[in-house]
Amino acid sequence: MNLGERIKNIRKQRDYTLKELAEKTGLSIGFLSNIERNQNSPSISNLQQICSALNINLMEILDENTNKEPVTRVNQRNEIFRNNNSSLKVESLFNGKATLNGIAITIENSETNFNDMTWGHSYDEIGIVIKGELEIEVDRIIYNLKEGDSIYIAQGTPHRYKNPSSEQSLVYWFSNKK
Repeated sequence: MNLGERIKNIRKQRDYTLKELAEKTGLSIGFLSNIERNQNSPSISNLQQICSALNINLMEILDENTNKEPVTRVNQRNEIFRNNNSSLKVESLFNGKATLNGIAITIENSETNFNDMTWGHSYDEIGIVIKGELEIEVDRIIYNLKEGDSIYIAQGTPHRYKNPSSEQSLVYWFSNKK
């Protein structure tokens, strides 16, 4: 099942119409319809708005795999989101096996600006820079993280990030499932 189908299924499980979801997210009915039909590629910020309205964790909508094997090899990671416009790729670190969410976000280079500001998530999260650098704005304060640095972001804290260098950035993010 693709991302648009998962969003549509969860919306219908919550008994929301597209109009109701549009009102809750501030996104247009047409845009949401196109996402559900895989005609549009949403930004991470758009997905966060949708998840907040549906009262689910972002990682829950991105990762559908329920594999119970305890090891996920790097070449076995599921790519769960890619936005070619911003050179951003999201992969599952656990492929759905744990009560902990884990994703790897790869940002290609500094040609992209900060992603859309988030209002914060309904969960705490931890980010660890595995490769390269990450410039992250958390509650209007900018932090420059280097390889090996980590950051804790409390539930509901607005934040956004970008890759400040010309080298690839790889960041692992972890949060608890609801």
